[in-house]
Amino acid sequence: MTAPVSSSWLAGCIRRHLPAGAVPDPVPVRAVLEGRLTDTRKARGKRHPLPSLVSVLIAGVAAALSGPLAVAQAAAGWDQDVLAAHGCRISPRTGLRVAPSASMLDRLGKLLDPDEFEAALSAALAAMALDPAIPAAYAAHRAGGRHAREEKQEKRKRKPPAAESFRGERGDGWFRPHPAHPWLDPAATGDGGHVPARPAVAVDGKERKLAKAGGRKKVHLLAAVTHVPGLVIAQDKVAKSGKANEVTHFRPLLEPLPLDGVLVTSDAMQATRDNAFFLRKAKKAHYLWPILGNQPNLNAQLNALPWETTPITAATSEISRGRIETRTIRVLPAPDGTGFQDAARAVLIERYTTSKKKGQWRTRCEAVLYITSLAAEDAPPEDLLAHVRSHWRVEHTHWLRDVIWKEDKSLIRTGNAPQIWSALANLVITLFRIHGVTSYTAETRRCAQDPRHALQFLDLTGLSPG
Repeated sequence: MTAPVSSSWLAGCIRRHLPAGAVPDPVPVRAVLEGRLTDTRKARGKRHPLPSLVSVLIAGVAAALSGPLAVAQAAAGWDQDVLAAHGCRISPRTGLRVAPSASMLDRLGKLLDPDEFEAALSAALAAMALDPAIPAAYAAHRAGGRHAREEKQEKRKRKPPAAESFRGERGDGWFRPHPAHPWLDPAATGDGGHVPARPAVAVDGKERKLAKAGGRKKVHLLAAVTHVPGLVIAQDKVAKSGKANEVTHFRPLLEPLPLDGVLVTSDAMQATRDNAFFLRKAKKAHYLWPILGNQPNLNAQLNALPWETTPITAATSEISRGRIETRTIRVLPAPDGTGFQDAARAVLIERYTTSKKKGQWRTRCEAVLYITSLAAEDAPPEDLLAHVRSHWRVEHTHWLRDVIWKEDKSLIRTGNAPQIWSALANLVITLFRIHGVTSYTAETRRCAQDPRHALQFLDLTGLSPG
């Protein structure tokens, strides 16, 4: 009997979307996919139902298996009850469940429409992932975890970090964590893990190295990931045909998502006037975007604002992983003539990082200008500072796909298969996060050791209202 997966703070938020008295289906992933995928196989070639094949692949990806052959070899050793849970076919000759072959799983990339597949896997989670109750629940969960860690540290009576020796204080109560960092007002300095109440989505792209679609086009995928706790709710392939980039796929990616009141963050490439108009008018959403050298006129316009005389309105100061990090934010009204729809405020964020390299402490400073449609009554400065930091949750998702699932080293490189396998990895990461998994490597090993463990993760997709 396999140990049940741990309950998470997020599960309660998701269950709010279930009808009263509803119970998750034991094999919900097939129910979710049923009717949403077009099966192009001829009648004589349909041995395993299409959702069953996808269910087997998801279990394989949850075990960090590298391709169709590895998944088929693992599935061949599964017990009959596990094969039945995935909906595998019964052999008329033996009367036993039979796992799909490696060739069948390999052909799946040609049989599935990648856009239809992406929508079936991730779009069903969008409404739940953007529930306004999730940030508040995560903030409470994080506060409880921080309190437990502080109590544990007090009991252990560990020595303070060596980096604390740089801290300086003034008579008026102001402090600086390092001589190369700015002086900070304790009243304006908050928690580095502050969680804003407004739901937010980060948009960013990732290219699968060495993978090409149609023989020539590189496989470049644009994804939307929630800031809290990092659920993938959409993904689209860039440059399906002709010349295209991430900017042209920003609207198609976000068009089907319920973004009313949601903040959208991205890198400087997506910070365009057309995208701002689309978010504000079509989606009733907000934006917070960096303005860099790709828009020299606007960058110069924001840079000319009186930042030197503008006080720091919020800051964070942390010592972790052997480094000292300070983040500060200054906010001013957005100047006229930016061209961005409903531009409300200009933001300057400065980051100071001091770490020890080759026996010496070195400090690196960087400053980035932002523009946002969030007015003062919509988000205080500490929320803006937290949103900018949380944008990198999407990069953590990409990092997991590279490090745990070895995506950039994958031999799956042609046709629709690279996009489909990336979609499967996104779904597994989302399910892991819903269950509160913190060690992804350890969880993939558990799924590899016991295939029943992966079935418990698939159960949560039955919480989808779709």
